[in-house]
Amino acid sequence: MSTHGGSSPKQFKASIGSFGNRRPRQRPRSKKHREPELIETRLLRNPSPKAAAAYTPRNELEDSRLRFQIHHYVTIVAARTVTPVGPRFEWYPLAVRDEAFFHAVISATCAHSAYMQKVERPSMFYYHRGIAIRLVNERIATGAHDEGTINAICVFAQHECWMAQPSNAETHMRGLVQIVEAAGGHQFRSAFTDKCSTDLAVSLTVDVKPILPPSVDLSDIKKYLGPPSAATIALIKTFGTRFYNFTGSGLSDYAATVLWGLRNLSELVDAIHEERAFPDTVSPTDIQFSDQVEVLERLVHRLWYVEDANSPQHTIFRTFGWTCLIYIYIVLRDLFKELGMMAMLAKRVKLALENCAELNVLLATFPDLMLWQMFTCGRVAAAREKWFFAQQATKILMVRKTEDASDILKAAESFLWPEKQTRNVASGHDSGMQYPSN
Repeated sequence: MSTHGGSSPKQFKASIGSFGNRRPRQRPRSKKHREPELIETRLLRNPSPKAAAAYTPRNELEDSRLRFQIHHYVTIVAARTVTPVGPRFEWYPLAVRDEAFFHAVISATCAHSAYMQKVERPSMFYYHRGIAIRLVNERIATGAHDEGTINAICVFAQHECWMAQPSNAETHMRGLVQIVEAAGGHQFRSAFTDKCSTDLAVSLTVDVKPILPPSVDLSDIKKYLGPPSAATIALIKTFGTRFYNFTGSGLSDYAATVLWGLRNLSELVDAIHEERAFPDTVSPTDIQFSDQVEVLERLVHRLWYVEDANSPQHTIFRTFGWTCLIYIYIVLRDLFKELGMMAMLAKRVKLALENCAELNVLLATFPDLMLWQMFTCGRVAAAREKWFFAQQATKILMVRKTEDASDILKAAESFLWPEKQTRNVASGHDSGMQYPSN
């Protein structure tokens, strides 16, 4: 008797032929059609070539490790990172057709998986990176300026930025600019090459202005940051006014706009992680999440970069800008807080505040902002520099008489989300706070 309810027993008669001649039973088709998920749809369009590679592994162990890195890139780097270095699902199919680009991608993926596992970078990282650099150098010597070479150099430059290697990053960026100019100048546009995020990362690491023109239209900020909520409007108005009253600088408006962007894009990235929104749109010409982050990063650049060395902006703008970059790269770009770039930015904040004669005035005037900066920088600072951020945060918390751990965490978040606090915190500019120098 059949165990399948409603099925005819005739369907389950054994074949009288040999086992090899049996006709395989066809599975009944599901009556209900399931719509594929977004990621599955994209992968069908650009299928993940499981074992496809631009070179042949030397042995089975290397082949197994290579398969793992390919799987990690497709399922983690491409599918889950909200702002990957290159186009989400298009880069690997391109890399398979370009040996130098392939080795650069695998090398970067080895580093990414090692950071996720909190282990040292494997020998594969250095092996594939060495091959990629050799191939790119050979192409540059012959005057090659194809898309795969440009993409490989983007990967090199980004990695040097993340490792806080300014001289190496600058070298790669100079090479990238030369090749881009040979390929048609700054007008060179490709849907598969993300040069602007590389340029921004290098400018941050080397402390210079971006070289390449933006890929986004900065004339309409609201189009990229999204409309501010009523709470955001009230917050940025107060924030900008206090900055202007303290510094008298027109950069106060940029600082307020940056705060607007931090709030809106933070809410958007939360929605992306909860699958209530997606970082990519159907049409590549529409605004992508990476475009929104680029706009915010360019606004932040105006805060920390000194245009005129004889007339630098106030320290509060520079430290706010550097702290925003730490937040952007960790929260909005999904990078690891252990990267050298984060410690480098935290050290810049520390040095700027140590050399600021108004440090205690800043702590008293902008306690919420400074507490947010101290916590953000303290989490990523080098071990020998964490004490500085803890010391400054302690000054603010002692004046507020905040001792409970949960209250301390709430106080650290009150700068970005004051409306989420359960109790009112007196503003620092009229509290008459006095801080000791030690």
